[in-house]
Amino acid sequence: MSSVKQSRPSVNPSRPSSVRRLTPALVAWCSVFLVVIVIVGLVAIKVTSGGGPTATSHQAVRPASGALVRELSTVPDSVFNAVGVGIPGQFAGGSPIVISGQPPLTLNGGSPSMMYFGAEYCPFCAAERWGMVVALARFGTWRGLDTTASGLMDGDFSTLSFRDAKLTSRYINFVPVESCTNIVDPKTAGCSGYRPLQRPSGSEQSVLDKYAGPAFIPGNTQGISFPYIDVDNRVLFSGSTYDPAVLTGLSQEQIAAGLTDPANMVTQSIVGTSNYIAASICASTRGAPADVCDSSGVQKADAALRIDSAHG
Repeated sequence: MSSVKQSRPSVNPSRPSSVRRLTPALVAWCSVFLVVIVIVGLVAIKVTSGGGPTATSHQAVRPASGALVRELSTVPDSVFNAVGVGIPGQFAGGSPIVISGQPPLTLNGGSPSMMYFGAEYCPFCAAERWGMVVALARFGTWRGLDTTASGLMDGDFSTLSFRDAKLTSRYINFVPVESCTNIVDPKTAGCSGYRPLQRPSGSEQSVLDKYAGPAFIPGNTQGISFPYIDVDNRVLFSGSTYDPAVLTGLSQEQIAAGLTDPANMVTQSIVGTSNYIAASICASTRGAPADVCDSSGVQKADAALRIDSAHG
């Protein structure tokens, strides 16, 4: 993001000290100059203040409302089953990667585990979090979810954040890492011009070192692609399963309100992703809970992934 430079009028040292009448043209020029100075100052305050990274209020990280979490946690079964894995072709992203022959993923003493590694500024994480939240709500209860948006330099898409999130579940141990904020900070290295937030633990970093590289993610030779998701060392997600552009111009409330409509392209993208994630979890929970894992939407995702054939 380029910095704004404001020119200043030159000072003539030979100018007499007596007061002169200002011409209309000079008055107009000074007025424009003052307006520009005020606007630049306001923008600078918004970008650099700790309260929020951008000039739009919804970008700041705030606790998700109870109403929003309830909508995301109560998507009708009929919608999951109607969508299946029907992510619209024009918005389709990367496909989940099924791997085999690896030990179960255990993190922080919990097994099976699901690890997420991403960043708040990341537009692809902004998209994928919706499907993750909706999927994981079928296996447990959320608390501590926040709302935010991807960075101003990266699409400004409405999303959620896992920085404070906890999932209480008897089926899956969810371990999230939000490595960077969406607060612009050009002085900091390693976060693409944003401020750093969380660091993976030693065991989490070991997972990234082993499974996020080209040995398991074909063609991934330039580092970790956000978002990275590892579901029990059985299914990996590298990048988003749909294009975040489908979220353009929508608020969190608008996105959540559409989740009862299986014909909505945003809903199809989110719920299709959710079914992929649910099928991945079900492969590690031996089909529990049955009402989720035996549903036709999850079964369609399981058939598309062919997890069972990869694991014999």
